[in-house]
Amino acid sequence: MRVAGWMSGTAVLAMTAAVPVTAQTPRREAIVRLVEQRHDATVKALQAWIALPTIAAEKRNVAEGADYMRRLALDAGFQQAKVIPTDGVPGVFATLDSGAKTTLGIYFMYDVKQFDPAEWNSPPLEGKLVDRAGEGLTIVGRGAVNQKGPQMAFLAAIKAIQASG
Repeated sequence: MRVAGWMSGTAVLAMTAAVPVTAQTPRREAIVRLVEQRHDATVKALQAWIALPTIAAEKRNVAEGADYMRRLALDAGFQQAKVIPTDGVPGVFATLDSGAKTTLGIYFMYDVKQFDPAEWNSPPLEGKLVDRAGEGLTIVGRGAVNQKGPQMAFLAAIKAIQASG
């Protein structure tokens, strides 16, 4: 299956939510507790994701990055996730069906921009934890802010929501 360039180098995650999670509910408290309990494991998973340089502009590790993103989606509870060939770099399409009437589509990219290690204060592929003034403990690495960090936070939340019942 070939898909147009819009999906090149991306991960598209579609999911439905069966039960809304509103403020001040026991389920919300359970979700927050699970996220907190899994924090260290999530940070380690993000560091591993940052360590894989997925640079579409250089066609560097794009197949590996797509497969890694596919496995992350499956690990988060998506029922299916597959790598989709495109005219450019591969995309990923995953679905998580909870039986709800409404579908939510989420679009992520899994590639990062090129980098020059000499321009970094920390190794760009290490995902080092750095105590930054005014910010606190921060993970620093290529993709930590755009896009691997937000992906990992989203997937950690999905795992916690599912585990909370």
